[in-house]
Amino acid sequence: MADTYLTYPYEFQGGRKAIASQVNANFEAIKEFASGINVNIDELKKAVAELKDKPVREMLDIFYSFSSVAPTGAYPLWTGETILYCKNLYPQFWKKVNNLSKLGNLKTVSSAEYEERLQKYDQCGAFYIDEINGHIRLPKITRFISCINDIAQLSSEEEAGLPNITGAVGNLVGYGGVSKSGAFEESGQRGLAIAYHQNGTCFADLSFDASKSSSVYGKSNTVQPPAVKLCLYLQVANTFTEVSELDVESIVKQMQTALSSLKTSYETYQKGLNQTYNEIKGKIQEASGVVKLNDVRVTLNAFVSDSTYAQYPFRADITDSDIHEDMVPNVCFNLEDATGGNYAPVADCLTGKLRIYAKEKPKSTLIIPSIVLE
Repeated sequence: MADTYLTYPYEFQGGRKAIASQVNANFEAIKEFASGINVNIDELKKAVAELKDKPVREMLDIFYSFSSVAPTGAYPLWTGETILYCKNLYPQFWKKVNNLSKLGNLKTVSSAEYEERLQKYDQCGAFYIDEINGHIRLPKITRFISCINDIAQLSSEEEAGLPNITGAVGNLVGYGGVSKSGAFEESGQRGLAIAYHQNGTCFADLSFDASKSSSVYGKSNTVQPPAVKLCLYLQVANTFTEVSELDVESIVKQMQTALSSLKTSYETYQKGLNQTYNEIKGKIQEASGVVKLNDVRVTLNAFVSDSTYAQYPFRADITDSDIHEDMVPNVCFNLEDATGGNYAPVADCLTGKLRIYAKEKPKSTLIIPSIVLE
């Protein structure tokens, strides 16, 4: 979703001269903000359109499905899915999850704790709420679900376990028969655990087989009860609640009206600003002792080695008798040179010359469209 927080690149103070490029940059921020509003409107419309006239489940309902396509308003619970901008798209779900979490009726963990549970259990039964960005990461459930005995057990994971294996042997040496029980049996020389002795009339070979203790052993490589694999989903959006709460058409109309007014104000102000700027530009330059150089040519021989800035080991001097060391330079390279990264973003004013810096010598004469020194 597009960013809907308007941030101005520059702040202006009363009584101080505003630079036209900074004012224009603020206008560009307004246009980008307005564009983000349009994107948000489209996403809200799409989200609500998918909810209309669909079957209704309560929020936080968990259900299985034979379909791998998530039902409307539901999200999978086997992927650890993150609902981006949940606070905007599903405000009721966002509110409910936060309220339940504060009451202790829904388990939430930090992002780091979520990852730790995945490492330990290969799943996480808790939610992660990103309060700053408005995202919610849903639980990831890939194993079995069991009911709780106490609310304190909510969303807790259980480690795998097996019942103990027992057995006993006796009378291995002697005149009587071998005594055995549980997981032990007589098996000759094929046993895994062998007790062997031939010093009397009794000869015994014993083997160990856990399936003799319980038939569940040996039927699987993991702890696995009989099961069928299905898709597990969590209902996030309740159709009636979401549509009623959003009242999307009303929101859209308000946002579009505000956007239209913003656009009109922007265009009117920009037109007046440009006109005023062009009228007083010359007067400002004269009053402030501005030196402006146009189409300045800097030859290849002008670039020599220099150690002032380690990242820009070459310099070139542009001479002009009106330049003095107290001036502040504004070097306006052409678009290719300005964005190419070869020329330093700083320049130094010395008596009678302006010094620019470069990473490498240019391959041809450098032409600078404009240089303003104040």
